[in-house]
Amino acid sequence: MNRFSRALRELTRRAGNPAGAMPPGVMPPTRREAPFEPASLVSVYRAIDIITSAVAQLPLRVERHGVEVPASEIPDIIKAPSLSFTRSDFLEQIALSLAVTGNAYILAKRIGGKIVELVVLNPHEVLPTQDETTGVITYSYRGRDYSQADIQHLKFMVLPGSLKGLGAIQAARAEIQGAINLRDYAAQWFNGTGQPSGILSTEQALTADDAKQIRDTWNNIDPATGKPLPATANPSNIKVTGKGVKYEPIVLNPRDAQFIESRNFNTLEIARLFGIPATLMLTATEGSSMTYSNIEQDWLGFVRFTLTKYLRKIEEALTTFTPRGQTVRFQISALLRSDTLTRYQAHQIALTAGFMTLNEIRAIESLPPLENQEPRETVKP
Repeated sequence: MNRFSRALRELTRRAGNPAGAMPPGVMPPTRREAPFEPASLVSVYRAIDIITSAVAQLPLRVERHGVEVPASEIPDIIKAPSLSFTRSDFLEQIALSLAVTGNAYILAKRIGGKIVELVVLNPHEVLPTQDETTGVITYSYRGRDYSQADIQHLKFMVLPGSLKGLGAIQAARAEIQGAINLRDYAAQWFNGTGQPSGILSTEQALTADDAKQIRDTWNNIDPATGKPLPATANPSNIKVTGKGVKYEPIVLNPRDAQFIESRNFNTLEIARLFGIPATLMLTATEGSSMTYSNIEQDWLGFVRFTLTKYLRKIEEALTTFTPRGQTVRFQISALLRSDTLTRYQAHQIALTAGFMTLNEIRAIESLPPLENQEPRETVKP
């Protein structure tokens, strides 16, 4: 960016040189405020995709007093919450709503008092309101009002006294908008900023008419009409100047043109904002040395300190739709699994110490049980 700033200052200085005439570039369009579309940034889209993909792939289990219930006793509304989407798509919609807006709304559809389907509502169309006298909260959605018994409202970050949650994008709107502006500015640099592609200069004194004539001649402008001449008027594209006029192109090297350092910095900032390790964002922190060990620790940290917050919100919401005494839990062991060698070494320690049986270890590895296995207490170190 420093090199680019110096280049801009040099362009400004040379533009004021009365001895030179600058061929005009493409004039920028009328300025309009860019729409705020965070997901149009590759880094934001990647961050959201990592979170939603992690949530969608996790299986659910139901516990009663800390003990997992058999599959036959899992409520149907947890097995298949939606009639229109798979359970993974249903979970992905909740995580997406939380990541993008900081809020998610789950509507329970009932027939005869029984819940038959859960629907994730568009968070942009839900308006929560609170009665100042009773404190009762209602939700308006597409012309209808719903009570808290009908809608479960998930808030990513709960602010005291606020009816809506605060998400990462809303908390850092200025930073994300700055990244969008930088991307758009880089894309428009060559054809939308009005910057010339080169400079015509001479050591001789030029009048305004001389400068205009040289510029129009260089740009194939018809002096009579002021419009560009057809390409057939100069098929070889040969330029002829006089009065000692020299042409100097304005060239930015690819690194300056793409703003590499600034865009990499923005990616790291968005990774920090969403709590995602740089390795998962397919980037790296300058000066860091990535090994398998610290990459694994990064991923574990992502699960524990970022993903768990999304999972806990969804678990608590789904638990409200199960019979009293039951609790919905995500099985996050798949995301926390280590490599094969480390896992097998841990199994050997557990087996030798006697606090796990061979069949229990085989169950972890999704293998069928063995018959005639020794009881756990008889396993000798």
